[in-house]
Amino acid sequence: MSSADSSRSQPEENTHIYLDETVECSFQQSSRSTIKQGAPSVGKASKDHEPPPADGPCEKIQLHAGRSSGPSGFEITVNKPIGSGGMAEVDAATQESLGREVALKRPRADRNTEDVAASLINEARLLANLDHPNIPPVHQLGFHENGQPVIVMKRVYGYSWRTILHDPAHPYWSDHPGGQLKQHLEILRQVCNAVEYAHEKKILHRDLKTDNVMVGDFGEVYLLDWGVAIELDEKGERTIDQFCGTLCFAAPEMLSSSIPLTRRTDVYLLGCILHEILTLELRHQGDSLKELIDKALASEPFEYNEAVPPALGIIANKATHRDPDERYQNAKDFRKAIDVHLSHYQALDLLNSTKEKLASLEELYKKKTTKRQGFKFHEIAYLCRFGFQRVEKIAPDLEGTQAGLLRTLELQMLFELELGQLEAARRVIQLIRDTQPAWERLEGLETLLEEVENKQHESNELSTQIQYKLMEELQKRKKE
Repeated sequence: MSSADSSRSQPEENTHIYLDETVECSFQQSSRSTIKQGAPSVGKASKDHEPPPADGPCEKIQLHAGRSSGPSGFEITVNKPIGSGGMAEVDAATQESLGREVALKRPRADRNTEDVAASLINEARLLANLDHPNIPPVHQLGFHENGQPVIVMKRVYGYSWRTILHDPAHPYWSDHPGGQLKQHLEILRQVCNAVEYAHEKKILHRDLKTDNVMVGDFGEVYLLDWGVAIELDEKGERTIDQFCGTLCFAAPEMLSSSIPLTRRTDVYLLGCILHEILTLELRHQGDSLKELIDKALASEPFEYNEAVPPALGIIANKATHRDPDERYQNAKDFRKAIDVHLSHYQALDLLNSTKEKLASLEELYKKKTTKRQGFKFHEIAYLCRFGFQRVEKIAPDLEGTQAGLLRTLELQMLFELELGQLEAARRVIQLIRDTQPAWERLEGLETLLEEVENKQHESNELSTQIQYKLMEELQKRKKE
């Protein structure tokens, strides 16, 4: 069955769709929650989940090297809860031997099962092989005296990306002024860098979403929660027998056992993140689990409104195409598409600043020039020419670039004519011809140059005649 055929199948008719009580129960809690088929549902855990109060006594943990070994002497003091996900909870802690602040990740009390423990152990071992600035490092994998796995990780400070994405008035933005869309795209490209690196290591994240990205006060971006990550085979594929991930972001192949997961699966999830950036909504929405799965399987192109830059809408739809072969083939290609759009922001900033310089040049031209002002005029004119030419190179379709360059050259040419620098004026006219030979004002400038040249020629002839007359008069006087 092709991916397209599989995507058109209805959930109740497709034996490759995995629905069970756990998935449905988890989904009812939150459509954004990570759901893993085969994990116990709430109420079947060994005991209720009761995180320690933030102001209660600190918990001391002696980590064991293995489930059956004795204490290793690696002592951790748990300070306060940081957060809790679908399978694990994270606490702020102190590594006593170094006095270092760390983060402690371990199974939630109500999800303390062998499946969850195996998932955390797998996460720690995968992360140990990922050394990247956008992926928090693992310091230690140990075990509680009750056999519960404990991951000791770098303590990351900051905000959930989803929090600042959905709150344009968040305190984070007071220290990061400027266009928020541009900054979200910058965060996204850093996430792409982490994903691209993981893919090089044949690791698929499978749960990319804004909830799993932490943004620090100093521009740090960390891709978190690798608990459902898997290793790809030599072909860069992995066939699964159960769904694991977040349904509102799920790629169609994540809901099928006949289509292998590939790097393009994570590309789909990156596209879902871009969709959320552009709309502040989830890619798949529905009032029931069945409807949500139907939306994921269909993955119809989304019609973005006119407020969304068309180029970004095209990128998002290409990344979330139902057919993996029609998507960007890897995270690098997706990132490059984002980079092209970001270059337009940079070009627009440069264009605006260059237009301000052109306004200064206009003012200088209106004033009577001195040698000092003339030097300043040429300096600003050079900066304007450089700015407009740079913008034209990186964003040739940006409106106003060529008009600004032509106006700069026009002012330079007029300025040179007024100073009587005809040779310099001729060079500028040639630059205008090379830039836009059909420019409507070029003919007028050429006529003006010709008139000034004729006047200078007549003036030179008159000057020559006067000099000749003076010489004749001097010769007569000498003879007398």
